[in-house]
Amino acid sequence: MTDLAKFRKLTEIMHKDMDLDRRMYCILTCATAGHAFGFSRAFLLLVNEKTNVLEGKMGVGPTSQEDAESIWSRMSMEDKSLEELLTEYDKMLDIQSMPLYSLVKKFHIPLSEENELLVRCLKEKQAFKVTTASQDKRVSKEFAELLGVEEFVCIPLVVENEAIGVLLADNRYSWRSISEDDIHSLSFFVQHMAVAIKEARLYQRLSENQKKLREMEKELHRAGTLISLGEVAAHLAHEIRNPLVTIGGFARSIYKIAEGNVNEPQIIEKLIKRAKTIIIEIERLESLLSETLDFVHTSKPVFQLKDLNEVVEEISDLIEEELKSKNIKLLCYLSPLPYIRIDEDQIKQVLFNLIQNAIDSMPQGGKLHIKTEREKDFVKMEVTDTGQGIPADIKDEIFSPFFTTKTHGSGLGLSIVKHIAEQHGGRVKLKSRENKETSFIVYLPVPISEN
Repeated sequence: MTDLAKFRKLTEIMHKDMDLDRRMYCILTCATAGHAFGFSRAFLLLVNEKTNVLEGKMGVGPTSQEDAESIWSRMSMEDKSLEELLTEYDKMLDIQSMPLYSLVKKFHIPLSEENELLVRCLKEKQAFKVTTASQDKRVSKEFAELLGVEEFVCIPLVVENEAIGVLLADNRYSWRSISEDDIHSLSFFVQHMAVAIKEARLYQRLSENQKKLREMEKELHRAGTLISLGEVAAHLAHEIRNPLVTIGGFARSIYKIAEGNVNEPQIIEKLIKRAKTIIIEIERLESLLSETLDFVHTSKPVFQLKDLNEVVEEISDLIEEELKSKNIKLLCYLSPLPYIRIDEDQIKQVLFNLIQNAIDSMPQGGKLHIKTEREKDFVKMEVTDTGQGIPADIKDEIFSPFFTTKTHGSGLGLSIVKHIAEQHGGRVKLKSRENKETSFIVYLPVPISEN
């Protein structure tokens, strides 16, 4: 079977299912099947963008010489086609039952370890062949011992000039030397399969977002005292409909294009453009979901006696570098205060939200003032920016859920501020002069024993 024929056949099989694990299994099975590439073992490692780590995801192949000989003997007698081999996946309970699962989960390489060969493969976007792993300075002793083989090849999965993972293959049990033709054929195969892996990961993220939406719907039922479910649902439906339509359209488009000859460069370019659009739309959904979940998850505060000035000082230290980078000067005026009963994490969120609001109102830079003082039975925290101010005709709506004048964000930040202040027995006041400055003043009650 030619490389192109293998690729077409596998593409046809894979597009029957968008499941990431199934697609990884298809690729690894093709890499190890005798009538395909015939490696003894193959492993897929993918980049975890959140932890910045190259993680082992799946491995296919025998776990011992005896196991290998038994498998090859059985396969020789059964002479199964690639499609028949791939049906083995459906017989497994889960990927944890795969023979190499315990080994592949030990592949955990931080991207900061730039001397490690697999990280170099990823960052330099080129294949590497190792012939004597135990002596190769590019391979750490720990990884060489873990893999347990002297010769192997690692090939990056690259989509739109972004390396998303690495395919690792060896001939531990056949002892067949890995030739340049083997590397060239496998590289050609991996180059095209990378698109399928990225597409499946995007689909997985979309599925996770849908699950979050379902969880959020349950939370909204508990948030009835804060805002009606109908209002939230209407807003989410409006905000999510357009990106979902775009995602669905481009996903179907990718599927249809992939049914043809995707070996054509211009076709690959179309696939990449559509995949990029899916990424952008999913990121929009993720941002909306994150902000909305923050809104509905605002729980009952757990109060402790605390000096509010300590909270302000801690947040000020955290944001100092960001403010400098945006040409914003921070000025704090902190008066001695009595201890008050607050949920520290929630008050930090209040301050973060107000500061972010101030930053957004000063795109060209300016001054951010944070002031604390006691006023009768309350401790007062005032956050003032020298931004564009708030027009008089929208001041009454500024704390309404989902109301925003920005091109980004959900419009929930100030609603969360107001809700937290009220749960603390306090309130929020707005003062603004259009085109000059805006102040948000949070009043938090002083305990009776301090009055």
